Amino acid sequence: MSFTAILLAIKNLCHSVVAVVAIVPIILTMGMDDLPGTEVIVNENAENAYINEYGDPDVSAHRSGAGVAPQNTIMAFEKMLENEDEFGVDTFEFDVQLTKDGELILLHDLTFDATSDAVEKYGKKNVYASELTFAEAHELNLGENFELNGEYPYRGLRGDDIPDNLRVATCEEILDLIESNSKGRQYRYIIEIKSKGEQGKQAADKLYKIVNEKGLKDRVIWATFQLDVSAYMEDTYPDMPRSAGIFEVVQFYVYSRMGWDLDSLNVTYVALQIPYGDSAFNIINLGTKALINYAHKYDIAVQYWTINDADDAEYLIENGADTIMSDYPDMILESVKNK
Repeated sequence: MSFTAILLAIKNLCHSVVAVVAIVPIILTMGMDDLPGTEVIVNENAENAYINEYGDPDVSAHRSGAGVAPQNTIMAFEKMLENEDEFGVDTFEFDVQLTKDGELILLHDLTFDATSDAVEKYGKKNVYASELTFAEAHELNLGENFELNGEYPYRGLRGDDIPDNLRVATCEEILDLIESNSKGRQYRYIIEIKSKGEQGKQAADKLYKIVNEKGLKDRVIWATFQLDVSAYMEDTYPDMPRSAGIFEVVQFYVYSRMGWDLDSLNVTYVALQIPYGDSAFNIINLGTKALINYAHKYDIAVQYWTINDADDAEYLIENGADTIMSDYPDMILESVKNK
């Protein structure tokens, strides 16, 4: 080994030690609240349309209100739209993936098992959306396992007894439903691509085409946990607003805690979509004023999932959250009114 190589090895080791020394305090304090005296810093010059006025976050129906209607179904969207005063939805959040024949449908899990009668119908577990055609998926009852007050109001419906609004819906169908019943309101959308690999990229292509043709690009933020799909969509459709990926969120968090200059990373996402409370297993506190202030400093909106506790909602509103996603949007609306 040359002397130069030894020096390089020592340098790399020093960098590693510094990194460990820097990260340990972050790990030990990542569940803590703000330091006493920390105040909200309002970004009065925000260019990002998703950064809301302080104390008035968007109310977002997570899976279109999964706690009050069968998730990601037409029935759920109809309930939100028909009861606007009760739920006060500003942003609809839903998940999409491709069927075997290339239809972009709404479904959170990769399989239909948890929400429908698919296991009964096909005699097996793990009935994937990617294995069914749209026509086959359309035969399922997506209200089968929805529970409300200890009861299952739609369980057992089969064949013609399944109402159309409890059958699988396409992304295009849902967007048309919302836009045609908006009463002039400019709803926003958070759309997460669930499909993986090549199917995920095809889903991205289809989503972009649908959103672009409907003139909704400025009202849609797309998201995905699939790293290859995220990279593909950023490279192929840089004009489509997106949220930060998993690694980007981790990177953002470290930069925010260390007070480093985020501009040095040239980030391209417009929003952080991050958990708080039970959704973060109460291990890490991503809802602090300090974190939100840091994001707003760099013109990045902060959107939280899945907030089903009123105290958590009020905490995030107080700290300056821009969007709060919940299975119970009426609870979020009430929290906003009470602030």
